[in-house]
Amino acid sequence: MGTIPRRIADNSRTWVRLAVALVGLLMVSGCSRLEIAYAFAEDMLESRAETYLELSPEQEVRLEAQSVALVAWHRKVMLPKYAAFFSAQADVAEAGGWTRAEFKRAFAEFRDLIDETVEGASPFIASVLVDHTAPKNIVYLETRMAENNAERRAEEADETPEELREKWVERRVERIARFTGTLSERQVTIVRRHTKSGMGYVLRWRDNRLKRQDALLAFLRARPTQNDLAHFVHRILLHAHEIVDPDYGAVSEARWQLNERMYFEVLSSLSDAQRRELAATLRSYASDMVELAGA
Repeated sequence: MGTIPRRIADNSRTWVRLAVALVGLLMVSGCSRLEIAYAFAEDMLESRAETYLELSPEQEVRLEAQSVALVAWHRKVMLPKYAAFFSAQADVAEAGGWTRAEFKRAFAEFRDLIDETVEGASPFIASVLVDHTAPKNIVYLETRMAENNAERRAEEADETPEELREKWVERRVERIARFTGTLSERQVTIVRRHTKSGMGYVLRWRDNRLKRQDALLAFLRARPTQNDLAHFVHRILLHAHEIVDPDYGAVSEARWQLNERMYFEVLSSLSDAQRRELAATLRSYASDMVELAGA
């Protein structure tokens, strides 16, 4: 449904993508692609890690094993839960749509699924990162982060605020349309209005992203245990304000609430044909997920 973002909470393009990349597989552009995406998931995770971590041959073997284990865990444990959620929301769509209270509960339920996904993935991530607490490993990771940030700043410098806003609008419209079919002009206007209201949060998130990266490096320098590292990964991904920038907790919650209002307004405006398309798409995803979970 429209409440499902393509990537959970636009986290940094560094190591954190290991935890959220699998959730992104749910949002491929066609249901038939879900199985194909899972077939490449292990390679995707390994490639992302190798971009930022200096790996010995032994560590490459460990990374491969943990990637396989993470994919297997996500398929067996999380896919059935996402499937049940999608099926339940399809029922609501077929029954005429959500009341405000129903949608609020559904949105909160999906946020809980996100949290459970990241918490469950964190031990796999920690088992890889725990081998990279030596000074030379941290320097390598810090260098890769700096390079990535420099590239990002160069890209952002070329965008006007209006161009950035329209890029976000296009992405959101595309994501919703995957489930409902083509949006009307009125619906696109709804997305644009809410996106414009939230652009200040985007800039705040960019600043917080750098603070999260610094917090990771500092934590690794303290040579944490694997269990402590797993706990840290979960918190820095979804509850970063508990570690750095306490004021960002309110900002993050405001972003969630703005998204909730936007998606509810869009879904409330769906035509009968769009609701039927939404229900059919949700059931198709759910069926694919159930099939993959049992594979």
